[in-house]
Amino acid sequence: MQYLLSICTGLLLAVETSLLFFIPCLAATALDVWSAYCLGKRVHIKYPERSDGKFKSEYKFRIMYTMIVAFILIILANYVDMYVIKNTDAAVRFVLAAFFIYQGISILENWSSENDDKRAKVLQKVLVNKAERHFNVDLSDLKKED
Repeated sequence: MQYLLSICTGLLLAVETSLLFFIPCLAATALDVWSAYCLGKRVHIKYPERSDGKFKSEYKFRIMYTMIVAFILIILANYVDMYVIKNTDAAVRFVLAAFFIYQGISILENWSSENDDKRAKVLQKVLVNKAERHFNVDLSDLKKED
């Protein structure tokens, strides 16, 4: 029991300074999951026979993988800041900025997909339509039917 407690305490001490930076990543990921859920609802309203409008549990592994990679990168960047750069948090801020840009683009893609808003139409010219990829709706078939 003492060995297990020592290992757990050592791991907690190793990542403890990184946890504060990880919390905003969790919030951004939760917002991305919510936007994907809203996209599923929009797709279901437009094409009820093609989509069930539910967020698939198979995507939880993608989310978990993203969060594990983000956490590892934050820990590594924190060690770079502590031992290489010394007394700054520039590397962690760079990792956070890259992660927020990645999540922001994903949120914008979810928002603009299958949305009739004028701003969404502008974004659709630049971003990917996630309705087809995330909810198994082949939009080329639906456009032919219309």
